[in-house]
Amino acid sequence: MPDSHCLETPVLRYIADHPGARDILIERGVAAVADAEFMASAAPFLAMRTLLTLYGIAPQLFLDALASAVPGRRGGMTPLFTDGWTPSGPGLRGFVSLPCPLKAPMGLALDNLRQSLPAGAPWPRLFMDSCGKHTLNDLAANLTRPEEVPDMVISAGLNGFLSKSFRDRFAGDGLLARLPQDIHPALAAAGLADPRQVCRIYAVNPLVLVVVRSRLGGLPVPRSFDDLLDPVYAGKIGLCGPPETAGDSTLLLDIRLRHGLGALAALGRAMLCDTHPAQIFRPAPGSNPPPIGVMPYFFAMAAPRQDDVEIIWPASGALASPLFVMVKQAARDALAPLLDCFLGRQTAILASGAGMPATRPDAPVALPPGATVRFIGWDVLESHDLGPLIAEAGAVFAKAYYASRA
Repeated sequence: MPDSHCLETPVLRYIADHPGARDILIERGVAAVADAEFMASAAPFLAMRTLLTLYGIAPQLFLDALASAVPGRRGGMTPLFTDGWTPSGPGLRGFVSLPCPLKAPMGLALDNLRQSLPAGAPWPRLFMDSCGKHTLNDLAANLTRPEEVPDMVISAGLNGFLSKSFRDRFAGDGLLARLPQDIHPALAAAGLADPRQVCRIYAVNPLVLVVVRSRLGGLPVPRSFDDLLDPVYAGKIGLCGPPETAGDSTLLLDIRLRHGLGALAALGRAMLCDTHPAQIFRPAPGSNPPPIGVMPYFFAMAAPRQDDVEIIWPASGALASPLFVMVKQAARDALAPLLDCFLGRQTAILASGAGMPATRPDAPVALPPGATVRFIGWDVLESHDLGPLIAEAGAVFAKAYYASRA
């Protein structure tokens, strides 16, 4: 019979050792264990006890249910033993979450780096997400034990690794290494340097506007995100993703923090969600695409250079979604080649070339003349847990969106 001590092992290893646990968890509403994204990116790190706590399941009741389960019950596919866990503890493990344009080039760069190292050189087991839900990004704010924190975190976006609860638990006790915070002059005013020095933002993913002027019907071209709050643009703004997530929480959080929930609801009534950038640039025959799109700069760069397509770098600054790295102090020396790769010039060139300006002082940052970026701010991150803030913003936005179409 499994004992309570076993609950400290990662979910992936626990289910591999106790296959019947999966069905028991699903029956109690833990749908994540049936999700491939969760099993691939979060289950190797999250302790079983933490998972039970997240879903309000008493550990002893779970263990009793597992002990009384029908022998041989397997609960679906048994995970492979690829979590890096050994009887003496985990080996080096890294979590990698990259924006789509960097997945392929950085995957190749990592392969090349590994092959260039001497035989037997340390190399972590890397767990990569694929931009889905139930990843470690979503759950990081709920981690409570140092063992659950990856030896290296390579992540993107406003997520649980930047939340107040994660930083309060793990950023001040020497668990995480201090990293360089020097920033390219073109990005310095955005305030990207981490005051705790444990999170290195190595590039930013700017959010911009794209306008097809011929569809505006005589309306002025919006020059900032605040302009989108003008009722004249209602029904004329396209945003990628469903209303609940609205493509990127960066915009919703910015409107929420600067203008309040009323403005967020107004934005929900004005936007057309699930509008992929390709639908704005190359609409299907017979469709009526919106004339304005809110999208990452890398999507905007792919726009056909037609005379009536204009990329608008917002006057108040493009909203910057961060790409960042953290590493445990105890693993820093062993993972130095990998850390140097992400903080190095090659990654800076790849990121900047993909429309995500790198922060290295010597990076080739090619911003439009006069362009600036705007970060949500470490003051916000130090005073709020992002999860509830993002959930609130998404809920208000989605409620207004659906109500306006009822």
